[in-house]
Amino acid sequence: MIPNKWSKILNSNPIFLITGEFKKISTLKNKLKNALLYEHKVLILRIKNTEVDIDATLNVTTKFCKKNNIPLLLNIPNKFNLKADGYHLQAKELYEDFPPVSNKIIGASCHNAKEISLALKLGCDYVLLSPIVKKYESEPLGWDNFFKLKNDFPEIKIIPLGGVNERNSMQDSYAGISHWWDLHSP
Repeated sequence: MIPNKWSKILNSNPIFLITGEFKKISTLKNKLKNALLYEHKVLILRIKNTEVDIDATLNVTTKFCKKNNIPLLLNIPNKFNLKADGYHLQAKELYEDFPPVSNKIIGASCHNAKEISLALKLGCDYVLLSPIVKKYESEPLGWDNFFKLKNDFPEIKIIPLGGVNERNSMQDSYAGISHWWDLHSP
């Protein structure tokens, strides 16, 4: 359930900004500045590198988001034990039990109709559907399949991810990493 504090942003076709790879906190600080280029945004802190200091990363990211009034969602190990505005589930987590949460934004990464159905059953507020555009080796869903699934599941916000950016998105709200993370900081 989306907290009232964030309902305006989540209902305004936000850009979901997912953090990319970094090794140093100083790099994270510089990259986060790129988020300020976007008007309506949601930040998803994703950490795959096990060498990163999660406490320091969370501290820096939380302060940045509070200062700039940006909802912070966690997609990191042990996310439910940490304070944030919400949590983002990986597709594999849709098949697992997780602790009940209230007054938090809950989202999920999905790749097909079955996973979207699971996200709905879990009460997710949105799903990031990917990949939409060909990038790397993965076979893309394409825009036709994206819009079909969006029409099949009108009760949940479905956001395109995977090769999508402000130049090629066929809708105002989209998600990504490289379109913002790889910019030179303002």
